[in-house]
Amino acid sequence: MSKEQSAKVEIYCIQGCPFCTAALELLGELGIDHEVIDLSSRRDRRDVVSAILPGHYSVPLVLIDGQPIGGNSELQALHGAGKLVDQVFA
Repeated sequence: MSKEQSAKVEIYCIQGCPFCTAALELLGELGIDHEVIDLSSRRDRRDVVSAILPGHYSVPLVLIDGQPIGGNSELQALHGAGKLVDQVFA
């Protein structure tokens, strides 16, 4: 029996960002459906990100079911601890 994705995953990114690319690649490798919010053309992207997760000013910013988990480092750490798939799939 395969698991179905139960959590909504969103990722705020900008084009050309290697950390965004790494996060997107991990989500793709794990088969996690996600919505990309491209902030490339937004001059206020730091403000947008900080409004979601105070004190966080860079991209990517990953949200699982509306809860910000942080950037690529936090996403990779969550996966490394074996918790990412459990959080996303039922």
